[in-house]
Amino acid sequence: MPIHMNVCPLNRTILIVARGHISDKEILASIEKMKPAELRGYAKIVDITGSTSSVTREKVSDIATALRSAPDAGPRGPIAFVVDPEREGFAELFAQATRNDRPINLFESLHEARRWLAENLVEIPGRPVVRANSR
Repeated sequence: MPIHMNVCPLNRTILIVARGHISDKEILASIEKMKPAELRGYAKIVDITGSTSSVTREKVSDIATALRSAPDAGPRGPIAFVVDPEREGFAELFAQATRNDRPINLFESLHEARRWLAENLVEIPGRPVVRANSR
């Protein structure tokens, strides 16, 4: 699978890196892995600079609906997409479809994405946020 995921419970983040051509089925399979209640509030960095996708606007809408259908276990964490500015596609469509669901933004660098996420972490009662020094 060209989508790789690394979960970091200490600072409640998930790093997702996609490489090659990504199908809607691969995207849905990755989303299923993030459905457990304890992961919903995690901040997510999604690096798609090395991937392409032909997922349609309708499929993106279906993916957004699937995310909303999961039992609500609290607020959803912010998503920072790292994108290739020369290509538009899934990230832009997903951001449009879910902009009212959580903080979401697109960046050209991992550094910018990490900085924005640090400013937009979701506080979950009983689970303190561990912030890394951003020097």
